Amino acid sequence: MENRFLESDKKLLESGLFADVKLTCRERTWNLHRNILCTRSTWFDKALNGKFAEAKSGQVNIADFEPESVDWLINYIYTGQCDISTFRPDRKTQFLTCIEAHNIADYFNMDAMAEIALDTLKQDLDGKIGPMQLTYEAPNYLDDLLEAIQVVYQHIPLGDTDTTSENGNGLRRAFLEYVFAARFFFLNNPTFSAAMDTLPAFSLDLFRAMRSSADFAAHQPDAHCLYCRNKPSKTKKGHYTHLAPEKLRLLTCCSNCASKKEFALPTKDWLEKNQPPDEREQLLPTLGLPTVRPSWTSGI
Repeated sequence: MENRFLESDKKLLESGLFADVKLTCRERTWNLHRNILCTRSTWFDKALNGKFAEAKSGQVNIADFEPESVDWLINYIYTGQCDISTFRPDRKTQFLTCIEAHNIADYFNMDAMAEIALDTLKQDLDGKIGPMQLTYEAPNYLDDLLEAIQVVYQHIPLGDTDTTSENGNGLRRAFLEYVFAARFFFLNNPTFSAAMDTLPAFSLDLFRAMRSSADFAAHQPDAHCLYCRNKPSKTKKGHYTHLAPEKLRLLTCCSNCASKKEFALPTKDWLEKNQPPDEREQLLPTLGLPTVRPSWTSGI
């Protein structure tokens, strides 16, 4: 729509001239215009042109949203402008503001406004991914992030909770992709880990994302122990005590070999691979294992 028409509509909104609809939200009141509302929002079209009481009275009451977010919606309908950065400038992030704007836009079938809110959220998150991957310090907005995730997973009614496709829920997917990109920080952060206990749906989505990326690849282990080549399932009280990935397969060590080589319980990475390479080379003979390192240790 051309700017000159939007400017005219903005003047109508500010002056209330020729208004034939009164919209209220708690203590706020707006004098609006039926022809503008109905031609730009299918929600208002049904409410003001159907058999509802609002169509006869010209009065609409909105009780489920904050007056501020209703004002954002009305201004967007009249002007086509939605600068989310100006909505709640006192907040540390735009996470919750974007959710609030997206929520009301979606409710009133304003798809373009909802898309602006989602794009703004993604841009805000994208700008934080790089720093998050390079630090082990909790960001000053961690509380905002956890609150935002809680809102989109627990407090917003969603018709489609899928986060794996473009047609799924965009808000959930935006936060999921951000946390996944910086997962090596988040999964080691005590505050974030504690929050996961209260967000089972988000935890499941994150697990699925990591599973799909092979972070938690479900490989079928070798039926034989890597060292003695016996099958643990064929020996008395036999079982695996060590499993570790080698590219697309799992290396295995049975309980019998583990007891002979004095393996510790698998509370650390396979063969203490967090140690420097020279220390691991010294460790192998003490375990009674070959000093030729398997290919999966290269580059570690």
